[in-house]
Amino acid sequence: MERFLQDMRYAARSLSRTPRFTATVVAVLALGIAANTAMFSVVSAVLLKPFRYPDPDRIVIFTSSTSQGSASIASPTKFNVWRQQTEAFEDVSAYMFGSANLTGIDIPLQVTSAQVSESFFRLFGVTIIRGRSFTLDEDRPGGRRVTVLSESLWRRHFGGDPRVVGKAISLNGSPYEVVGVASAVETTSPQQIDVWMPFQIDPNSTSHANALRAVGRLKPRMTLSQANAQLQLAVGEFRRRFPAAMSPGASFMAQPYVDSVARDVRSSLFVLLGAVTFVLLMACSNVANLLLVRATGRGREIAVRAALGASRSRIIRQLLTESVVLSLAGGALGLLLGIGGIHALLRSNPGTIPRIGEHGDVSLDWRVLAYTALMTLITGVVFGIIPAFRASRGSLSIALNESAGRAVGGFRQNRVSSLLVVTEISLALMLLVGAALLIRTFVSLRSVRTGFDQHNVLTVRMSLSGAGFAKTSAVAELAADGVQRIRALPGVVAAAVSCCLPLEGDLGMPFIVEGRH
Repeated sequence: MERFLQDMRYAARSLSRTPRFTATVVAVLALGIAANTAMFSVVSAVLLKPFRYPDPDRIVIFTSSTSQGSASIASPTKFNVWRQQTEAFEDVSAYMFGSANLTGIDIPLQVTSAQVSESFFRLFGVTIIRGRSFTLDEDRPGGRRVTVLSESLWRRHFGGDPRVVGKAISLNGSPYEVVGVASAVETTSPQQIDVWMPFQIDPNSTSHANALRAVGRLKPRMTLSQANAQLQLAVGEFRRRFPAAMSPGASFMAQPYVDSVARDVRSSLFVLLGAVTFVLLMACSNVANLLLVRATGRGREIAVRAALGASRSRIIRQLLTESVVLSLAGGALGLLLGIGGIHALLRSNPGTIPRIGEHGDVSLDWRVLAYTALMTLITGVVFGIIPAFRASRGSLSIALNESAGRAVGGFRQNRVSSLLVVTEISLALMLLVGAALLIRTFVSLRSVRTGFDQHNVLTVRMSLSGAGFAKTSAVAELAADGVQRIRALPGVVAAAVSCCLPLEGDLGMPFIVEGRH
């Protein structure tokens, strides 16, 4: 330990005598480590951060599989079959995301919403901080209109008023009684849910409209393979009840829910993490070249130390200590820059990355700190090992003879430097090709012809629901009135409306107005 501290003090003094060299190396390493820290923070939050569900490994999502693949979007008829499989599953719940118009407050707004079964909150271990969740009677067809607010919405627009429970709010023009306030819950939706409402699925439904997702929990001592075997028996029951609803060869399957949350972004995140790792390797190659040049100027110093009795291993250890000191300084600066990089990534979040949300759940937890520390130490050894071995191999007589040192040492020096340069160029070429392919794909997607001029085309979306819009005549009247009002605005040259009929249980109807100005 004493020798290690001596090496650290000597390394600090040696590097302080060359401030420009030290600053250059630290800056190069800091950029590479910062990029890795920021990217790994996102990977850790999305893929490695444990879920807050009770027994998350036992939660499954139900899918319908065919020869073309599997899909988690299901119909009420399929959900009714799945929740009858009580021998294998418990707390089987359906959920569907949407939007709702919240009125009756100072500023009306559109909020994210979800229809869920009564067992949803119990399945995901959602904490009810005020009031309660839904009851079984409220989740039946014709049940009371009740809602649970998210803690975020409760604090933002209701001032955290504890008396909000029991009050009525207007969602899509219909009154809903607030029965509770719930903490945040992680779902497959990248956005935080603002309001929750009971699904009220009819157990005798004959609708095959695929609009919902179904999840459940494996019963104790029930394996996933056993549960899937039971689902195969349920397929036969479903075919007997609805012979034309499933194609030949289709079946039901349960898959781990935690795998489905980040399934669509897993590959992309690993590709980006690999790209920033190549950036760090390029930084290591740059620093190794700088250390080789520096070692050439220190040849006489190292030869004198060898003449005074320092062994080769002792010299290598000292040189590696200097490399580690440089990497630690670069790691500390890179960690600070990485925090800024995390904020930049959150600001550029397209909204499709799960587990990040609009408020950004990415932070420097122990996984990120451990990853940064490990990368820092490995980086110090990687870029320092070649220069250390190269500098310690010099002959004492050659090193003390300036001319011989230039002739022989220069040849070996150039050979190692050439290898590092080739490595750096190869890594840069890989990154360049990858970036070019990504840019080309992006340009191709941007240049796809949509069939109309997109310049100055604006869209407005409204959620329509409730008794006032139960008939298409009311929707048509609102659409016609909206188009006339928009056409009357200065600068609008054209307007049109497009309506989509709601699926069973849908909370809203998209109402789109397009105009060019």
